[in-house]
Amino acid sequence: MNILGSQYTLTHKALEIYISGCSGNPHCIGCHNPESWDFNQGYLYDEEYFEKIKFKVKDFNILIENIMIFGGEPNDQNHDELLHFLTDMKSLNKKLWLFTRYDITEVPEFELILCDYIKTGAYIPELITEDNVQYGIKLATSNQHIHKNCL
Repeated sequence: MNILGSQYTLTHKALEIYISGCSGNPHCIGCHNPESWDFNQGYLYDEEYFEKIKFKVKDFNILIENIMIFGGEPNDQNHDELLHFLTDMKSLNKKLWLFTRYDITEVPEFELILCDYIKTGAYIPELITEDNVQYGIKLATSNQHIHKNCL
């Protein structure tokens, strides 16, 4: 599994991590991140990369409340590798968010357990809306939802 990159967003006090690779066929029309479709982009996620993320979180701990995982498409990754990655992210003791185009019924159980919030639903241009705000996140289309883990 490759990581395309990461950035900090003050709006959500979050470290955003972008995973490379999306096997959408077809890809979402108007995708916000088409450069992330290629599974070979970015850097291999391994222990060394995890150490870099831990360093960022430690150095900016007071500014980071959330870790948000975007794609590409996280659920198109090898599930063993994704489980390892999410377990690592959960160990950083921040709220863990995962953004996927899939429906909640298609989300693997390990994500439902590890993630505090899961955004589901593909971007569908015909369903664009300005008023779909859930848990402080403005969603682009009316079919998208954020599911909060209540475990």
